[in-house]
Amino acid sequence: MATTTDVLPAGKPAKKKDRTHYLYVAVIVAVALGIAVGLLFPDFAKQLKPLGTGFVGLIKMMIAPVIFCTIVLGIGSVRKASQVGKVGGIALVYFLTMSTLALGIGLVVGNIIHPGQGLHITPDVAEKAASAATAD
Repeated sequence: MATTTDVLPAGKPAKKKDRTHYLYVAVIVAVALGIAVGLLFPDFAKQLKPLGTGFVGLIKMMIAPVIFCTIVLGIGSVRKASQVGKVGGIALVYFLTMSTLALGIGLVVGNIIHPGQGLHITPDVAEKAASAATAD
């Protein structure tokens, strides 16, 4: 019986399997199933809203600790202090570049598609919606 530590006939060690591949496949399957449920059973999909809202809440809750741990582990693994500054500078430039790109895409799409056009929302309707949103 072969294990991941056995040596292949060519003298090369066997590759370890990357188990994260299954996570990617599971996410793609879940998205496809979500789309199918939304299209085929829209009433049932509306009943699943609390599940989706809870999931998004859990994701939002986990973002800050994951980012913090990633930064701390990244800085902790650097041996030279000068490299920490270099990596921080690169991260800042990357953040600014990607934020500017996302802002540009949002402006272009918003000016082309004009989302919300034709809704004819009066101030009364807007006030009711704002008070309902703050009540939640």
